[in-house]
Amino acid sequence: MLGRKRPGKGDTAAQRATFRLMYERFREVLSLNDSTLELIADIEEKLLGHRPFALDAVEAGVRRAAMDIFVMVKDLNQLARNRHVGLYEALRALNAELEGLFGPPGAVEGPLVIPISTLRAQDAAIAGSKMANLGEVAGKCGLIAPPGFAITTAAVVRFLAAGELWERCERLEGVLELDGPEALPAACDEVRAAILAAPVPEDVAAAIRDAYAQCFPGSATLVAVRSSAVGEDSLSSSHAGLYDTELNVEHDRLLDAYRSVVASAFSATAVAYRFEKGLTAREALMAVGCVGMVVPRCAGIMYSRPPDDPEADAVVISTTPGLAARLAAGDENAEEIVAVPGAEVYAPSALLGPDELRRLVNVARCLEEHFGRPQDVEWAIDFEGRLTVLQSRPMVTIRVETSPAVDLFAGRDILLEGGFTACPGVGSGPVVTVDGEAALARFPEGGVLVAKHSSPSFAQVMWRCAAIVTDVGSPTGHMASLAREFGVPAVVGLDGATAALRPGQFVTVDATGRRIVEGALLTRAGGRTVKSPLADSPAVERLRAVARLVTPLRLTDPASPEFSPAGCRSLHDITRFVHEKVYEVMFHYGDVASEDRHHSARLDARLPLIIRVFDVGGGIVEEKSAARTVRPEDVTSVPMKAFLEGMLEPRIRWDLPRPVSMRGFLSVLGESMAGPPAEVRQVGRLSYAILSDRYVNFSTKAGYHFSTVDTYCGQSQNKNYIHFRFHGGAADVDRRERRVRCLSTILQALDFEVAVKGDLLTARLDKYTHDATRARLVDLGRLTMCARQLDMLMDDDSRPDFFAAAFLASEWEKF
Repeated sequence: MLGRKRPGKGDTAAQRATFRLMYERFREVLSLNDSTLELIADIEEKLLGHRPFALDAVEAGVRRAAMDIFVMVKDLNQLARNRHVGLYEALRALNAELEGLFGPPGAVEGPLVIPISTLRAQDAAIAGSKMANLGEVAGKCGLIAPPGFAITTAAVVRFLAAGELWERCERLEGVLELDGPEALPAACDEVRAAILAAPVPEDVAAAIRDAYAQCFPGSATLVAVRSSAVGEDSLSSSHAGLYDTELNVEHDRLLDAYRSVVASAFSATAVAYRFEKGLTAREALMAVGCVGMVVPRCAGIMYSRPPDDPEADAVVISTTPGLAARLAAGDENAEEIVAVPGAEVYAPSALLGPDELRRLVNVARCLEEHFGRPQDVEWAIDFEGRLTVLQSRPMVTIRVETSPAVDLFAGRDILLEGGFTACPGVGSGPVVTVDGEAALARFPEGGVLVAKHSSPSFAQVMWRCAAIVTDVGSPTGHMASLAREFGVPAVVGLDGATAALRPGQFVTVDATGRRIVEGALLTRAGGRTVKSPLADSPAVERLRAVARLVTPLRLTDPASPEFSPAGCRSLHDITRFVHEKVYEVMFHYGDVASEDRHHSARLDARLPLIIRVFDVGGGIVEEKSAARTVRPEDVTSVPMKAFLEGMLEPRIRWDLPRPVSMRGFLSVLGESMAGPPAEVRQVGRLSYAILSDRYVNFSTKAGYHFSTVDTYCGQSQNKNYIHFRFHGGAADVDRRERRVRCLSTILQALDFEVAVKGDLLTARLDKYTHDATRARLVDLGRLTMCARQLDMLMDDDSRPDFFAAAFLASEWEKF
């Protein structure tokens, strides 16, 4: 039998270059796998709906991940000699499905314009809720509504597509999330300017002109051009006052007014509101209403029930002479009336006679009965006494349990008293005076917002407000509705508030009792409604559709026949398959290296592990570069020397029997018998360390757990990092999770950022100095040895803290 040919120098150089290239591909797979898993974890957290997020940023991340996974698939096939080419087709199919979910909305079926008289509630998707409800008011309730037509969502999709504007609009939530509120106004201004400058497609413009001619014969009729976005005027998201209305628009200005209302969907206030409510830019698809102007003697807003007591038999009416636009915007106070249905005599009113009050109450009850819930109604009465309903939408209500204000305020001096309750509740904090929208970007969390006028723009910071107080405003205005949506205690129309309350002064606002006292009497908002989670929001719903192609992991058992490219149904499946198979490739190279001293060396150290060392440049002293075995003192790799120093800690007596309880032993035995066989889990396989002078990738399967340390330690602080992953074990789930909890406590005490999911722990330490990074690698070496079979010692919930304290106290002999 012929012996194996000894490689020559040329062969050795070629083998070393080949192996170095293999190492680079392997490292690239590890890096891309980690970034993909981070994206998956981020998506899973966002799906819980605990915090708002920008969907377009997530979609961009998914696209990057798909490209990264393509590189992983390519690297694996180059390492494994194209044994897994079926992954390319699996990835292509997933990409095709994902791209179908991304991008601008497709063409909306339906006409470009629709007469309001023909609209009904079911037309909200194409005409918006505001115009659809107005069609119901006239067609189903028999009430007077202004004539006009709706420019549909089909039209706005055509408009935005023709100007290639959609992607710019959809990126604004990402600007808010990634760059902060300070960057949002400028980005919004750019997008709005682009919309205002874009030409309206000729077919849309012609449809608008024709509809105007049919609804308003002649060209002298003035119209109001009003927003009617898809997500507007819903029960949970009123969008009150966030979008523009153009009044007294002449025929020649129709297209300009249309562009202005569409552009208002992308103001900083509107974008911030949608972001906080879990809405997407698709909820800003703007249908627009063109309705005939009403010239009113008086106008106003009414609630068919008191918003803080929707069971009460009363109608709340705010009224002002002429148009009610300034009332709704919070720029002026109004006459406030509470009318009881069926009353024989109504209280005197400066603007409304008894018959007019009775008619308003009847209209409120009629609309409430028709729509099935309390209504927020805009109305106008002209000089001939004709009552016109301009809008009807679900009223935002809030219930507050018994307020603690009576006890809190007893015996305290009242700073201010009066005004109107816009949203009941109690809040404490420092006074922050807001004198313009620019000041909102700097509004601190927990501040009491004090302003001259109430404004819907406050929606940008309502989630940060402890309370809101304004000199001028109405409890039926737009800001009041928004405050109730966010559950922010608010008092409006409190004359002199801005003069009496000093910036920085700590106060407590009792919005229910309409009074303010000195000092912060609450550590948090008392009586304040907790903002609803976003789990059912449109953003989460759309993310859920994307996530089903990204996050599920079905390939869990490498021994299963389903563990194949054909079994990959998500991006997570593909990364799991690549990750598993690339380790198989590396273990295969480890087996070859064990027979060929020119590729690797065995580490001769007093450790309970068989470690193969692969030097890809400067990791071992030059004279030992071709040796079959190396000793710890032959290692020149800075991070590996530090890691070995910790692993070789003499006080960690791995060679002595562990004080394992019978329960711990039986748990391990039971899990080992119930799970896949040891050869499937690769128990007892080689550990390996890939070394360079400043880099180490050390992976080990010690028993039934698997850990990886990936680190760079040099003089450039910005490049230094340690990434650590640990999962698995032979004991039951509770013991494994206790061990992870113990490791997490230790690593956090050592300054690592730690994330835990089940029995999987990831930790990272970035951009520390050379000496600090080296010290942590020594600690990590000790922890690697102490963690072996630690799950068998985790008998109860006290054990994680006990062993964490022992490790941090350098009592390693306890392990």
